[in-house]
Amino acid sequence: MFRLALLALSVTVVGLVVLSLLPQRERTVPAGTVALTNARLTLYPQADPEAVWHFSAERVEYEPDIGETTLHTIRDAERRLGDETDFTLEADRVVIDVQDNLLSDHVVVFILDAEWTLDMRGQNGVPVLIDQARGRFEAPLLSISGRDIESVSANAGMNFDLTEFTSGGEGTQNRDAFRDRQAPSRGE
Repeated sequence: MFRLALLALSVTVVGLVVLSLLPQRERTVPAGTVALTNARLTLYPQADPEAVWHFSAERVEYEPDIGETTLHTIRDAERRLGDETDFTLEADRVVIDVQDNLLSDHVVVFILDAEWTLDMRGQNGVPVLIDQARGRFEAPLLSISGRDIESVSANAGMNFDLTEFTSGGEGTQNRDAFRDRQAPSRGE
């Protein structure tokens, strides 16, 4: 009985050694681009787990070798926190990178609570960045319009919750106009 158990154990060990020496199968990544038309896409950013993005685009392309998704002709896009939409987004083309950040040459964001429109443009090859981890918009050129504000800024950055704003740098100019709700403006 002991010999039989020892023989079974030996066969098992030899079998495991043989299996461990066999070449492992590599994970197959599809070659080329995966393309969808008239697609709806939901993004759950790892860096911002409370947020959910919803997109509707005429064409979506996924590049598996670099982990980027490109949305073309976006018809509808919004960022939601729980049951609330905090802002909407319009763009002709947006790239979602491997960190779930959004990059584009031109993006228009409407912030619902503030009733502000952020018209963000890339410049000289530097795109607009919507940074999920930092909760921040960054744009080489930013125009803000809305209730009580008109502003044009270069090299601008702003948190999603509008608590921090930076702009400027060497050779840049900013133009801001704030309207006081209490005091009527001239001509009213």
